[in-house]
This record gives sequence, structure tokens and C-alpha cells, in this order.
Amino acid sequence: MPVLDGKMLHQRVCSTSGRQDVPFCNARQQQRRAPCHLRQTKQQHITTAAAATQTPNLSSKISGQPTTEGYSYREPAPWPTDVLLPPHDLDAVPYVDLIVTGAGPAGVAVAERVAAAGFSVCIMDPSPHAIWPNNYGVWVDEFQAMGLMDCLEVVWPKARVWLDSSPTGEKCLDRPYGRVDRPLLKRKLLEKCVANGVTFLNAKVDSVSHADGSSTVKAADGRLLRGSLVLDATGHSRKLVEYDQPFNPGYQGAYGIMAEVESHPFPLDTMLFMDWRDDHLTQGTDMQAANAATPTFLYAMPFTATKVFLEETSLVARPAVGFKELKERLEIRLKSMGIKVTRVEEEDGCWRWGGTAGMVHPSTGFMVARTLGAAPTVADAIIDQLSSPSDKANTAGVARMPSSEAEANRMASAVWAAIWPLERIRQRSFFTFGMDVLLKLDLKQTREFFSAFFSLSKFHWHGFLSTRLSFTELLGFGIALFLNASNSARANLLVQGVPGLIAMLAGLLPTLRDDYYGLKSLRAVKGEVDAAAKATRSSSKGAPSSPPSDKPQKLVS
Repeated sequence: MPVLDGKMLHQRVCSTSGRQDVPFCNARQQQRRAPCHLRQTKQQHITTAAAATQTPNLSSKISGQPTTEGYSYREPAPWPTDVLLPPHDLDAVPYVDLIVTGAGPAGVAVAERVAAAGFSVCIMDPSPHAIWPNNYGVWVDEFQAMGLMDCLEVVWPKARVWLDSSPTGEKCLDRPYGRVDRPLLKRKLLEKCVANGVTFLNAKVDSVSHADGSSTVKAADGRLLRGSLVLDATGHSRKLVEYDQPFNPGYQGAYGIMAEVESHPFPLDTMLFMDWRDDHLTQGTDMQAANAATPTFLYAMPFTATKVFLEETSLVARPAVGFKELKERLEIRLKSMGIKVTRVEEEDGCWRWGGTAGMVHPSTGFMVARTLGAAPTVADAIIDQLSSPSDKANTAGVARMPSSEAEANRMASAVWAAIWPLERIRQRSFFTFGMDVLLKLDLKQTREFFSAFFSLSKFHWHGFLSTRLSFTELLGFGIALFLNASNSARANLLVQGVPGLIAMLAGLLPTLRDDYYGLKSLRAVKGEVDAAAKATRSSSKGAPSSPPSDKPQKLVS
């Protein structure tokens, strides 16, 4: 399905959570099909500044302690994050500029930035101090570019991939990898929220409605909060956005444990990114056949000689591989490796909707770095639109809010366009195409695919995993992958990929129009800004100068 066919039923809500396709609103605007997305701040766009092939300087600090060029580890900050959060007084403040539903990384990061610009922001969440349960692994250069190196509890200077047990089955990745200190990251973001005046309403979101230029969010307990804009950061619950397209995503499933073990075979300076070996499965068994058809891999983070995070992961599947099966596969694998678990500190089971979430990489499941990197784009677009009615209020004496549905819809469309320029839409379509190819691969074909993938240049595989490649660069990536693959893999890519490639390109043909839903490319936007600046300079030069004053000039010695 082309990534642009989805239509959003609830109007003006921007979302940072998992969604099918790139939605358009069709309530009140269906006839002209204008992209609308504000009242739920849409998810997307990472703007990392690090060069795709550049190795970060690991001499920077992690929680105040210098690291070395090798492995670095410290204990994470404790849960819960005990930042004192100011409660929102609905009686005194029934209306705010921005309502954020959900206190995850996406919502909190956007909330603090919008509030820092002087706007009133309220976060609605039933438990804003709750633990962020998922394990967050990131490429170190991504967090370094955002100034978040202090939020990494572990850094591995390199990573490893095992395709199979053959002499050529090992791939070494010269790219540092880190694990996010979730309590510290949450504390850091919440403290910024408090410092900038964000308030918190402890409530579970039930629904949203729009009228007269404002939105009303209803809590499960019946309380109401009105606002100019709403940001849906409720994760995969899809509380505020509905679609008229079937919801049929590809799922990344994972079951993991943070464990104390007697010992493990993983070198401390190397993170195990993927282990596709299946020697531990007995030939002819149902488990071996299931893994051959829908493969899973081991993802391992060694902390100390006796502490390790172990996760059995399904890269993408439809339907999802169940947690029970993932747990069984992990237990069998650990037994074959001689790893004896003495204590489980954390248990992590999650589904990442890779094919449906704009902030989740459809082909890899990566999410947190992309989400945090997108927060400034989302927040600044919201700030720009909130500033428009605010500026009018300063001169006309009207309330600082949209004056009509038309104005609210225009604001929503403008934010959506800023978050989803044409380049991002095309890029997203390619990633979804990549997901559809991976969905069709069995274990043998998956191994061949990643053998070619990790043999590419750093520019290509770094850029693909970190969402840095433009659409034309992604097409170059696809050609390089094909040329780098074995004859067998090329045949599979032709059979599995060509129909989807044709469908993707056909679906993107409308984006070549200048009036595609009112969206513009970044180049076009830059051209307009440059032209406006040039016109301003020209008018300034041609303006008459002030007449000379008859008064004597004061001399400054």
C-alpha cells in the first residue's frame, strides 16, 4: 500500500506514536484533502548533525566520568524519577496553548521546547513518573549529535553480527553503540519541563473533539481540558487518531531480560547487534521449521562478566511472533550457549509497529534517537503556528488562540507540512518498501540480505539505519545492495522486491506535482525564504533616508 493513502479521521491532532501510513485528515476537509495534523503532533524527522561515516569521540563524558576509546560502563540512575511535577489546575486554567497526551520521550521533549518559547503546555498522563519499560539502544554518534552523551550508561566501541557459523559468517561493525540510561534521560527532560513551566494532569486520555478553533481533550474520568493544539504522544495505543484504512502493520517483536548470569561468552567491548545462527535448534523440530520460516535473532548487551541484557528479536513479521514463542526461543538459545541465569532484574517484552509508526524505522525498529532528533522540528513548527494568533492578540486585543476552525485547520496543515516535506514522504515510502521486502524473506534469504547490507560502505549502511539518506541516496543504496549481493540474493531481491519497487514508484509519482496537497520540498521552501530576504534587502536599499536634523549632533569623545 502506498504510504500516502491513509486518511486521518480525527482532525488537527498531531501524533508521535505508531500510525498506519502518512495520514491526511478527512473530517471537514475531505473534499480538498488538505494534510492536517496538528492537534496531534505528528511524529517524524530526525535531524542529526553528525556525519554519517564519522566515528564519534568517545573521550566525551558519560555521567561526568571520562570514557576511553574502549568499553565504558556505569550503573544507571534509579527508578522512579522523583522530579516534583507541578499539577495542572483545571479550575484556574481550563485552556492552554498545547495539550500533550503521554509522558514518553517524544511528548516530554516537545513539551519542554514549546514551553521554553513562552507558551502554556500541559502534559496529560495517568502516571507521568512511570518507568519507561523498553530497552533503548542507540548508535553513539546519534546521541552525541544531540548533546545526550551523559544519558548513556554503557558504550561499546564496536558491534558484531553473526549470520551463521561459517568462517565468513561474522561481520564486525566499527560503529560505537550505547544503551540509554532511561531514568536519567527522563529526569533530564522532566526537569526541563518543570523549569519551563509545563504543568501535568494525571489523567488517562479518552477522546478529543474540535470546534470553534479549539480542541477539547476528555479524560477517562470525565474531566475536560481545552487547548489550541493537541500532541498525541500516547505511543501505540492510537487514542486520538482513527483511520479509514485497514490497520495491518509489520511488527518487530522482542522478548528480553536484564540478567545476572554465572558467566557469558560475550566480550565486554563488543555489543552483539544480531546473531542469526540456528545451530542450537534441533533439525526437523517444529521450532527449527518455524525459525527457518520466520527467523529471530539474539541481541545482547554485555555489561560486566556476570551481567548482560539478552533479547530474542523478530525483525519484522506479520502477524507478530508471540512473546511466548520468543521466550522459548531465547531459553533454548541460552541453554545451548551454556548461559545460566541466576537472577532476572528486568523483563522486557514489546512490539514495535515498524510498518506503521512514523517515528519507528519501518525496516529496523529503531525509534528513540529518531524521536528525540525530531522533537525540535515538531516543537518549532508548533511554536511558529502558535505565534501567529499570539501576534494578533498583541495588537487586536483578542484571545491568544485560533479564532476559527479555518484558522485552526490552517495552523494544523502548516505544522504537518513542516514535519512532512516531500523529501521525508519519499524517504518514508522507501523504508516501508524495505520492510515489505524483509517480511518476505526466510532465514536463508535474510542471511544473504544482511551479508550484502553490512558489506556496503559506511555511508550507506550507517545512513540507512540512522534515516540520514535522501530518497535519491536510498535509490543508490538499493543499487549498491543489489550489486553487492550474491547471485542467489540478487534473484531473491528481483522476485521479492521488483513488484514492490514498481508500486512504490507509482505511488510516489503524484509527489512530483508542484501542488501535491499543498506540500513543498525543502528546496522550494528555502527558495521562498531566500527570495523574501532578497526582496526585503532591496526595499531597504531603495527606501528614502531620514532627513537631516537641524539639531546639533552630540559628539562622543
